[in-house]
Amino acid sequence: MRRRWPPRFVVSFDQLLALLIVNLAVWVGLDALHAEAHAPLALDGLFGWACYLLLALGACAVVARAQSRAADTRALLVPALAVSPFVLTLFWLASDRTLVQARPVTALIVALIYIAFLCVRVLGAAYGAVRTRAVLIALVLVLASPWVMGFLNFDTRLWVAEEPGQAQDADDADQVEALFYDQPAQIAAAVARVHSAPPGKTGVYFVGFAGYGEQAVFRREALFASHVFAERFGSGERSVLLVNDAGDRDSYPLASVSGLAQTLKLLASRMHPDDDVLVLFLTSHGSQDGLEVENGSLPLSQMAPADLRQALDDSEIRWRLVVVSACYAGVFLDELKSDTTAIITAADATHTSFGCEDDRNLTWFGEAFLKDSLPGSSSLEDAFHKAAALVARREDAEHQVHSNPQLYVGPLMRRKLAELPVGRPEHDQRSFTVER
Repeated sequence: MRRRWPPRFVVSFDQLLALLIVNLAVWVGLDALHAEAHAPLALDGLFGWACYLLLALGACAVVARAQSRAADTRALLVPALAVSPFVLTLFWLASDRTLVQARPVTALIVALIYIAFLCVRVLGAAYGAVRTRAVLIALVLVLASPWVMGFLNFDTRLWVAEEPGQAQDADDADQVEALFYDQPAQIAAAVARVHSAPPGKTGVYFVGFAGYGEQAVFRREALFASHVFAERFGSGERSVLLVNDAGDRDSYPLASVSGLAQTLKLLASRMHPDDDVLVLFLTSHGSQDGLEVENGSLPLSQMAPADLRQALDDSEIRWRLVVVSACYAGVFLDELKSDTTAIITAADATHTSFGCEDDRNLTWFGEAFLKDSLPGSSSLEDAFHKAAALVARREDAEHQVHSNPQLYVGPLMRRKLAELPVGRPEHDQRSFTVER
């Protein structure tokens, strides 16, 4: 706070460079004192330091302009840089004091008052007689500086220890990479366990897809569907499940768009594509864009109707029964329709379905169709109409807007379904319990 007038300061490029080096050295020393033991040098902190320095340079230029058009900005930079190492050291050391930490607002006010007085002294050292406009602008900039620095929040640390979360993120990234790398082998192993249908006999093959891994109801529904279709059409030894489960990524291959496409292609190689029938059961949350595919933080693509059609066409499986248990599932109808396809959806393209709470075993449609209708119905179409009626009554009782389940059966597929054997296969007499 001692008075210094302009003749006592040298104003030159060499002086500015020397003062910048002194300031950086003080910063480095203080940062080293506060750094954790064995923390590595992170030169990224110089970027933040340089950004704040440029802002300070710009502020000095504005103040010099307010002083007069002929005022030299370097004349202001020299006293400012000369005093800043002392101020920096004082504030840095004071920040460790218990009294300051206990009263941060009071400490900030005192610091701003001190800097305001110091600011007037620096202006006097630079220009002697100081204009009121220059003082006011300098004070406004000083008072605004804490908020500007808080908004920018540049990291100026030069020694930064690796945070535990960073190490965990690296481990998670390695695990995710290994998980995706292993998927083709998992899918191939799952399909390899599929038994081909006897020659000359139409076989039914089942693929279950549980797309949303945060709620176990979809996993339970896919598993229950595999059991019901095994009882109905004898697909027990010809079933593959793709399941997203945030708590269990090992028991089944992941349910993903690419995983489904690979599964269908491999399964087609074990089928008689022109004769055998594929039952594809998909359950998840849905939207008017398609089916939601999610498994924790894994980067998975959502399933659009065109994606599903592409996967089915690439597999060259001709006979397809597709069941989509999801909100807005009707968006898949137009994309999947063909003479050799049957499609059942839990809702039309503009309405939601219900019952996807995590404490449920099955969704409303899954319960009505898989549990209450299909086992005792004479045909697939009969089972659908029974299920649609059950869902409508339940929606009325719960005062919900009707979901309007949809059914489409291609003319050739209707005849194909009528040819399929119905009933429990002799080789599969196991009881089934829905997983919790």
